Amino acid sequence: MNTRPAWGVLFVGALIVTALLASPLWLDQFADYIREQEAVSPFPDAFYQLPSQAQDMYAQLYERSSQMAIDLVAARLAEPLDVQEPNLPAIDPNPSQVRELLTGNFVRLDSMRGAQGTASLYQLSDGRMVVRLQNLDALNGPDLHVLLSAYPRPATKEELNQVPQYEIDLGPLKGNQGNQNYIIENPAFNVENYREGSVVLYSTRYELVFSFAPLSAPQPIPGS
Repeated sequence: MNTRPAWGVLFVGALIVTALLASPLWLDQFADYIREQEAVSPFPDAFYQLPSQAQDMYAQLYERSSQMAIDLVAARLAEPLDVQEPNLPAIDPNPSQVRELLTGNFVRLDSMRGAQGTASLYQLSDGRMVVRLQNLDALNGPDLHVLLSAYPRPATKEELNQVPQYEIDLGPLKGNQGNQNYIIENPAFNVENYREGSVVLYSTRYELVFSFAPLSAPQPIPGS
């Protein structure tokens, strides 16, 4: 049986269908469907105002841990919380007896984690120890806490765990901006264990270091 005419008809039909689908009329009909099939971004519009390097890092993190990436972006885009607590002499009945024992500056770790400002360890006139965060401006994160560590520059959970016996959780970060005081309640606290330690901003939800301030003795004031 000769099938050539049938193949010829199919070929011509295919050409007609292809021409119709390629026409602007048909493309308009399918445009909405195509747009619906496009992947929806997991991040809000404000995400695309972040620096491109930060966007890339969050996108890469999303491939490994989608919920973690979403939570980190949400925290970063949240309204900053500025907490202003009085300077230590103002809260001590004997301000001249307040002593600054250790101090250090927070560092930036990468496009997702970092802070600016100073962390200092003070001794009040009654002997209590207080960590003060001064001029803090930190990238926000989920469930950030303030830790005191004997490790000098802990950028990871593994480095924090090098000296777990001297790790003190001072509580949730009160705000990612401003000036804040954190009283050390541990009666066994010994400042000697932290002379080469650090104050750490740490996400307890994801066990992620957001920044640290390596501590050292304050520089003497000229002429003092």
